[in-house]
Amino acid sequence: MIDIVDKFLKKNNLNNSDNTFLVGFSGGYDSLCLLDILNNLSKKYGFKLIALHLNHNWRGDESLQDELNCKKFCEINSIEFISETLDACVKKDENSARQARYDFFLKYAEKYPDSCIFTAHTRSDNAETIIYRIVKGTGIKGLQGISPVRELDNYKVYRPLLTMSRDEIESYCISKGLIANNDSSNLDINYKRNFIRHKVMPKLKEINFNAEKSIVSLANIAVSHSNIVNE
Repeated sequence: MIDIVDKFLKKNNLNNSDNTFLVGFSGGYDSLCLLDILNNLSKKYGFKLIALHLNHNWRGDESLQDELNCKKFCEINSIEFISETLDACVKKDENSARQARYDFFLKYAEKYPDSCIFTAHTRSDNAETIIYRIVKGTGIKGLQGISPVRELDNYKVYRPLLTMSRDEIESYCISKGLIANNDSSNLDINYKRNFIRHKVMPKLKEINFNAEKSIVSLANIAVSHSNIVNE
């Protein structure tokens, strides 16, 4: 898996000491895997690495413990750690949480020269996003799913783990002895994406065990079609 991220950095000309990598770090399996790999690669390439943790303040003591776990991991591995806690008045829904995270990332991107943002989106996230968009109604652009690189204001957001499944990432963490945070809200199927993850995707896998790959393959076709149209 380290090789996959290494190749991603080389493809995007990030395998040097010129940049500051701001990594969204919740402490869950995905971001733990990404931060651990980038920390190893920083020793090879010399880029600056900073972990950004946003405490959404939804789960009281559990949220605080997650933050402390993230801080401890960074201290042990000599990674710079920055955290903030959302005000309790911020709306507790998926869209508000997502917007707050990206606002948080941008705030610090503006403070560091030559910075770029990394998030730990996976192939599993991508498949779930595409299903969500199909159900809500979408066109070719929506079918393209999550992009491995996207523009956010004047900065770029990179997703090196986008070809990897959630299971593969968990296996990596377990093999390395990395202990992830367990966000209990991820089990709440009142959130639409959790409902797709825990209820819809398992049913689709009963039809086709490789449903996740097939859905993402559709996204790749949509991207190719869009590129042809725009030529």
